[in-house]
Amino acid sequence: MKKVKKKIVFLVIDGLADTPINNKTPLSEARKPNLDYFARNGLLGQTIPVKKSYWNELTRTSVSHVANISLLGFNPYKLELKRGPLEAVGANIPYTEGHLAVRCNFVTVDKELTVLDRHVGRNFSGLDEIARTINEQVSIGVPFVFMRTYGHRAVLIIKEKLSDKITDSDPYYEGEKVRTIEPLVPEAKRSAELVQKFLDKVRELIEFHPANEKRIKDGIPPANCLITREAGNKLPSLPNFSKRYKVKAVCVAENGVMKATCLLAGFNAITVPELKFQPSLKFIFDSIDAALAEYDFVYAHIKGPDEPAHDGDFHKKREMIEEIDRKLERFKNFKGILVVTCDHITSCKTRKHEFGPVPVLVYGLGKGKSKAFNEMEAEKGKLGLITGKKLMDLVLK
Repeated sequence: MKKVKKKIVFLVIDGLADTPINNKTPLSEARKPNLDYFARNGLLGQTIPVKKSYWNELTRTSVSHVANISLLGFNPYKLELKRGPLEAVGANIPYTEGHLAVRCNFVTVDKELTVLDRHVGRNFSGLDEIARTINEQVSIGVPFVFMRTYGHRAVLIIKEKLSDKITDSDPYYEGEKVRTIEPLVPEAKRSAELVQKFLDKVRELIEFHPANEKRIKDGIPPANCLITREAGNKLPSLPNFSKRYKVKAVCVAENGVMKATCLLAGFNAITVPELKFQPSLKFIFDSIDAALAEYDFVYAHIKGPDEPAHDGDFHKKREMIEEIDRKLERFKNFKGILVVTCDHITSCKTRKHEFGPVPVLVYGLGKGKSKAFNEMEAEKGKLGLITGKKLMDLVLK
């Protein structure tokens, strides 16, 4: 590999940006002396990771994989991106082209299959036990693998060459009923039947599962249903990031699509274990420190602030940003380049992903006239509106 002049740390803070409420956002209100220092002594701007024409009902809940490919400097719109196969790769599950992979979520429903809680109370106790029972006791006449990947997320892989042209059972919103899987083309009839058969059998099996009975006893919403979305039967072919930019690259991320897209782009990976927010931050930043001894480009994904935004919790999102900021003090004497950005807006007001530009901070390549790191200052920043490719070209060429 070609030796780069400066090491690069590229931080993607999931859902960091927000829509202003009374001209305030969690980012603007957070006490973040380090991010503000980097903004005053670096360059600010904005990027639009996902273009407006791509936004629809689905992207308001699932867009990070598209955004990440864009941030890495690639064109996601030329690729067939289906989240199911990416979830498998991100969880280190062997995947065979042609097999049907479907992203799944554990949810809480009532007797009428109305979704009451899309995240099962953000408490994942007993979910691995339920997943084991599903693998052991559910039969659909075809081999399959089902695995919880991270949090309330899971993936189903049906080991048969099948069409992926089926609808989602995910209704996307709480208060809506789980949808029936339908084929979008005649050749997908078997795919729809198999996935629906799986979901029906799972629902029957887990409703009174001992793990759910314990959850209810402990005051935790039961994980009594699975919903599915974004079926796929092949992986996208991504350009090799390391070869394109002649760097040795590694990603630090939990199981999931951010890790998967990096792996497919030729990165090595350090997997963040499933931990509470503060221990997870410690693991991520300790891993960055260690990786800088070996790698030229260290990408790190921090999930934290996205989750309270989906819960409409402005103050908790602000507090998480402050926690992240405390970890960033170590980069004040960094001789390389630090990039801080995010994949999308997650609005505390709407509790969903929203279209719009997000802030980009580059520290180590000169300075502009910015006073702080927030959405409003980024709009006035010296970098202007920059694409993912131009951002990568700026820091790597």
